[in-house]
Amino acid sequence: MSKPPIRRQAARTLLLVGEGDAEVAFMRHLKGFYVQRGSGIAVMIKNARGKGAAHVVDFARRQSIGLAYDQVAALLDTDTNWDDKTRASARRAKVQVLPCEPCLEAVLLAIHGLPVDARLTVHLKHDFAQRFGVPASDAAVWRHFHGEVIDAALPKVAVLGMLVDLMRGAAPRNQRPPLPISVQRHRA
Repeated sequence: MSKPPIRRQAARTLLLVGEGDAEVAFMRHLKGFYVQRGSGIAVMIKNARGKGAAHVVDFARRQSIGLAYDQVAALLDTDTNWDDKTRASARRAKVQVLPCEPCLEAVLLAIHGLPVDARLTVHLKHDFAQRFGVPASDAAVWRHFHGEVIDAALPKVAVLGMLVDLMRGAAPRNQRPPLPISVQRHRA
């Protein structure tokens, strides 16, 4: 007697593009926590190899041509080429931008609750290397970013929340539809 066929659902597909090695390592680290086999979402992570925000958006656009990704997102630093022209290009290409202001090290320091406001990239990178002993692109740094630290930072660090929402298959926090009026009243 033959077994009934296994019914499979197509996975939601997500292309995540990182500006460089550190962003890609960070996204892979998060993927290990939030994307499980059989979860219904397939995440592809690619490296744009730097060159600023405009290049990252263009790289994400080019990678998605001809492939049917459900969503395309780019994790990038805002310290180089992040301007109105790049924002418009991302909107036209339907690339969800996950901006690290001004750099990934600022996001990583914020995850640990350290001050990052009004600091230059060079200072943030220096502070990060001093605090953790290695640059953000070094694999040894991820031991400082275990699940409890990440989960505690989710409501506090916007770009982290947006990235995790994408990996979980939810609408990103900055693009969620408004709640129905009845729900809004009950929450007030």
